[in-house]
Amino acid sequence: MNLLGFRVLDCHGEEIGRVVDTWPDDGGWEVELVVVRLQKFGERRMLPIDDVITWGGVVRAPYSRMQIEDAPAVEGGVHKADDPYRALGYWRFEEHGGAAIVTPRWRRSSGYFVMERPFPTNPSPTPSVS
Repeated sequence: MNLLGFRVLDCHGEEIGRVVDTWPDDGGWEVELVVVRLQKFGERRMLPIDDVITWGGVVRAPYSRMQIEDAPAVEGGVHKADDPYRALGYWRFEEHGGAAIVTPRWRRSSGYFVMERPFPTNPSPTPSVS
């Protein structure tokens, strides 16, 4: 599948840019990263192909615009040899941007805040000798 020219949307559905290249681009390996030209200033960033959803000429990334803009920049027209590895290292530890909207980090799945207790605890009475 050729992804060149596909529009790239962030986790909120806002357009970020377009796909201008893939890595590896030699045609022999399976694509791991897409190179996105951002609308703002025309800078380029790499996104992992495993995390994105492609459908109908659109690539939807599970990351926010800020996360994508903070990713390591691809310098110049052609990416350097270490650019893909810097991008993979960045995205390995990045959380999906839309996940914080559904379940904030400070909440547990049970709905209680991490700092509060679900039930008040009273100290157990000390046994008395009669």
